[in-house]
Amino acid sequence: MGKQLKEKEKNLAKEFEKLGKKIISQAKKQGLIAINNRSKLFIHGRPNRRWWFADKKNGLLISVEYGLCDDEALAMLQRNAIK
Repeated sequence: MGKQLKEKEKNLAKEFEKLGKKIISQAKKQGLIAINNRSKLFIHGRPNRRWWFADKKNGLLISVEYGLCDDEALAMLQRNAIK
C-alpha cells in the first residue's frame, strides 16, 4: 500500500512540473510574462499553483486579481492562443 502511494505521489509531482513548464512556454509564445506563487495549494487532492499573466511590452497585468489555478491558466492560454 505504501509503495503504491509513493509511486502515485511521484507521478503527481512529475505532472505538476510538466504542467508548469507548459504554461510558461505557452505564455512566452504569446508575448506574456507568467508569474506564479511557487507554492503548492492542494485543491481537490491535487497540487496547484496560482498564476498571473502580464503583457511583456508594457508590464500590465492581464489576468484576474486572485490568480488562476494551473488548469484555469492553461485553458486561458489555449483560448487566447495565436494561430
